[in-house]
Formats: sequence, C-alpha cells, structure tokens
Amino acid sequence: MNDASDQELLRRYADHGAEDAFTELVQRHLNLVWAAARRVSGDGELARDIAQTVFTDLARKAGTLPTGTVLAGWLYRAAC
Repeated sequence: MNDASDQELLRRYADHGAEDAFTELVQRHLNLVWAAARRVSGDGELARDIAQTVFTDLARKAGTLPTGTVLAGWLYRAAC
C-alpha cells in the first residue's frame, strides 16, 4: 500500500471505510502534524492532543475534501 498516493488512500477510506488506508495516512503524516503543533503550542503533550484532533477531523471530513487537495498542506494548516 506504500505505493498508493495520499489521494488514493483518502478515497479508499472515504468511499469504503478502509481503516488500513487511514492508518497509512496517519503513519505518513503524524510527524509533520505533531511537529507543526509543537512549534505553534510549544508543548509536546498539547501537540499530541492537537495531532489526535487533526486526524479525527480528517476522518470526519475525508469524504468532503475537494479533489486535488494536497493532504500534507491541509494537515499542516489544521495543526497550526
């Protein structure tokens, strides 16, 4: 599954509820989201909470993100 693009994984999750696809997205982008949250908050514990919220939001909004959304950018903005 590592060959799949973020868009493909997001579609699989949004359309079919593929948990493995969502897990792959989290694994790919967790460090980015946590680091952005850590920079903004200055607190590692709070950054973990923010990262969890960001990925919860992604799970909820996966089906509504416009085609062509750059997921890393969306996650970064959400974390900040």
